[in-house]
Amino acid sequence: MERSMARSNTYHILTHCFTYPEEGLYSWLAEGEWLADLRDSLNLLADDNFDGHLRAFEEVIDGKQRAIQPEMAREYTRYFTVASPPVIDPPCRSIYLEKGKPVSGKANTGEMRFFQEAGFTLRGDQGSLSDHIAPKLEFMGLLAERESRASGGEKIRLEEVQLAFLSRFIIPWVPVFCEKVTKQKGLPFYRVLGELTREFISYEENYLGVPDEKEQTSPGEVCASGDQKNAGRNGAW
Repeated sequence: MERSMARSNTYHILTHCFTYPEEGLYSWLAEGEWLADLRDSLNLLADDNFDGHLRAFEEVIDGKQRAIQPEMAREYTRYFTVASPPVIDPPCRSIYLEKGKPVSGKANTGEMRFFQEAGFTLRGDQGSLSDHIAPKLEFMGLLAERESRASGGEKIRLEEVQLAFLSRFIIPWVPVFCEKVTKQKGLPFYRVLGELTREFISYEENYLGVPDEKEQTSPGEVCASGDQKNAGRNGAW
């Protein structure tokens, strides 16, 4: 497995874990086959640095701590939607960085420009794109997957888009959110998820070379030329 593909697999698995566990998704999580894929991907990226988190996930999925679907759905709603009163601030960028509720749960215009200028055609109404953590992780996974198939200038461009998006839309708030999740006393699944996600984002920060000052690179700066901008236009999300 190539490194970019391993990163993509990890992002996609985390995306599923941060998605509401309706019965179909819960069955996929409970079967646990994804754990082997996650272990293979993370071991390729960082040897056994994630081993403790993976063992904790295995104990949750296979052991006595395993939850039934209604319990997971209830816990997800408490943590990851706007509860009243909230258990923790929901996983939405605008809440952490703009000090308020997300406007209809939509991604902001700067984020939309990243999606468009990275060469992805968004399905349906663009305004319906959520400000939630899951679409942001999914987008990084799609970029890494595309990078794994690219070469030359296009590969460099995709690396730069990932660096810029991670710096601007994930690093400033996702580790803080994950830290809050790890301190909750509910089902262990989401605590372990918070710990692993925080550790993986730290890995990504080092791997992509995010500068200490967290420069707010604009999408125009990483998609400067017309040829570059149009290089990936056949993608769809």
